[in-house]
Amino acid sequence: MEWLKELLKGLEGAEDLEKKIAGGIGKNFVSKDDFNTLNATKKKLEGDIVSLKADLENGDDFKGKFEALEKQVKADKEAAELATKQAAQETEFQTRFTGVVGEQKWRDELTGNAVFAEFKKAVADEANKGKGDKDILDALTKDKNYFENPNKPANMPSMGKVDFSKVTKEQFAKMGYKDKVALFNEDKALYNSLSEKQAE
Repeated sequence: MEWLKELLKGLEGAEDLEKKIAGGIGKNFVSKDDFNTLNATKKKLEGDIVSLKADLENGDDFKGKFEALEKQVKADKEAAELATKQAAQETEFQTRFTGVVGEQKWRDELTGNAVFAEFKKAVADEANKGKGDKDILDALTKDKNYFENPNKPANMPSMGKVDFSKVTKEQFAKMGYKDKVALFNEDKALYNSLSEKQAE
């Protein structure tokens, strides 16, 4: 501290005074260089704190997004597994249903779909536990006109343009439904006459 020496120059006990003053300054005051160093360190630490806060905030946001993504992936996976399981069950039910229906033909597609839906419910019903598929289907279709009649009369081929006034008993017997209706509409008396002859 040259400035202190110059200040105390010529005073009695200058050396002792310099030592005491220098010691006091060292204990109670900070030098300019030390101040600048401490100030720079303080500013750096403040900057680090701000940066850490930002990182934490961004980290929380990222963490939240990551957790949401994990939940979505899990939900999508579960939905895909459920869809696969349901598709497998549907295929199994359809195979069982088709097997038990066999060669029988539904009266129409809508009826077949409706009975299939009822069949699936019935199979899953605890009340039907232990019953075979055929028993369940029989219960669903019993006394109901769900299947085509395998013994329905075949349509006779049309006789083409016919002169109904010359229709014989044999021709009338071979006539299809449409031709008989046409004959009935054209000549009711002849139709009745031929019908009576056929009945004899």
